[in-house]
Amino acid sequence: YVVLAKTRLPSTTHPVFVIAGQTAKTNLAAARLLATQYRKLIRTYGVDGRFCLVLKIVEPDTYGPDFVEVEADITDDTLRPRPAVPQP
Repeated sequence: YVVLAKTRLPSTTHPVFVIAGQTAKTNLAAARLLATQYRKLIRTYGVDGRFCLVLKIVEPDTYGPDFVEVEADITDDTLRPRPAVPQP
C-alpha cells in the first residue's frame, strides 16, 4: 500500500505531492500513477483540489509497479481542518 496526497502550503501557490509507501516499489507505483493519471485526478479533484488516496499495488510480483488501484479515498478524513484544542 502507498498513500498519494496533494496539498498546498499556505505560503505558496505550488502544489505539494506526498508519496508514502511501504517499499520502494510502492513509491514507484504511486509516482507512475501520478504521472500517467494526473489529468484524470485534475478532472476529479480540480486544479486546486487537494486529495489523499490509499493505493494498492495489484499482484506486484507479476505486474510490478504498473497495476495500481485506489483502495480508499481518505481526503475528507485527512485534509479537513482539525478542531482547535483548548489551551490549559
